[in-house]
Amino acid sequence: MNFAALVLRISKVTERFPRFHKIARRAYCVFRPGIRFQTEAAFKDYQDIFVLKIGANDGITNDPLASLMLADARYRGLLVEPIPMYAAMLRANYGKCGRFAIEQAAVAASSGTANMYYVDEKALKGIGIGNLDWVRGVASLDRLHVLKHLSPELHSAVKEDSVECLTVDALLSRHNVQKIDLLHIDCEGFDYVILRQFDFTTLRPRIVLFEQKHLTAQDRQAAKIMMERAGYKVEEMETDVFCLAEP
Repeated sequence: MNFAALVLRISKVTERFPRFHKIARRAYCVFRPGIRFQTEAAFKDYQDIFVLKIGANDGITNDPLASLMLADARYRGLLVEPIPMYAAMLRANYGKCGRFAIEQAAVAASSGTANMYYVDEKALKGIGIGNLDWVRGVASLDRLHVLKHLSPELHSAVKEDSVECLTVDALLSRHNVQKIDLLHIDCEGFDYVILRQFDFTTLRPRIVLFEQKHLTAQDRQAAKIMMERAGYKVEEMETDVFCLAEP
């Protein structure tokens, strides 16, 4: 087990003891400030925080900002998830707070429709495998990307759905988005395809967070250079890149 996984497991266990969990997390972040700690610091003086999350999945699993967004009423915005099953989970997880709209679509280079591939959890249970919530995070427009995360006996559990695709401009226009404070992209290797559609001179989030681990080396470098040229401080944080707008 790597260090990040160990810290996550300890964090999950201590969440049952909120006061101790808060003290321990603050102490840890003094020495190794993470995504949530830096996000809280960046928005400490904000009264209203608009979030655009692309590739929101179920909104909870392996999401570094889920508990913050649900607990802090200043956060509101638009959560985008194309897979119908995950979009339904997203509505269940975030619907009660009433601060987030859910868009069931994929963000892509062009608008239209496309096939998305994901692991059917019911099929996994039929094979006799459970407790694999992580498979929700591998859904992709690329079938091979999903398959490479699975052992051969699980390939039969990969399903496909035809989903609506929107460009960034189409998405922003549909929901009349005029400002974004926090942009979070988690799209299994398509992050740069989405990121480069934003004009960060006119729409300038305070924080841009995107996943880097599935990007090609070329796209990873291009994404970082683009954000630096746009005036962001760029920092790698495990599997993600955290970009903070310079004041």
